Amino acid sequence: MFQKFGVVEEYWKATGSQEIDTGRFGFTKDPADRYVFKVPSLRNVTMTPPYFHDGSVAVLDEAVKVMGRIQLGVALPDAEVGEIVVFLGTLTGPLPANFAAAPTLPSAAVKREP
Repeated sequence: MFQKFGVVEEYWKATGSQEIDTGRFGFTKDPADRYVFKVPSLRNVTMTPPYFHDGSVAVLDEAVKVMGRIQLGVALPDAEVGEIVVFLGTLTGPLPANFAAAPTLPSAAVKREP
């Protein structure tokens, strides 16, 4: 699924992103795709910082605050942020042993048929 990042407010102002990434627009050139990004699963989100497409937010509670602000236009109270982070923690399961290992890719040699 793809969604706009920064519905209410420009994301880079809230995240401190070094570069302004235009999302899918960079590939499709469709103005409707400006600032549209792939939405990742929330499974194991507590174990996989940093957050957002550019890794601009280091901790989950700050990411929750940013999402409330730029997607919903609300400043979430600290207690509510804490409750959301606790809920997100319930989505945690064991990571596969090779989670951070680079995959082994096939050889670049391509066999061509005559």
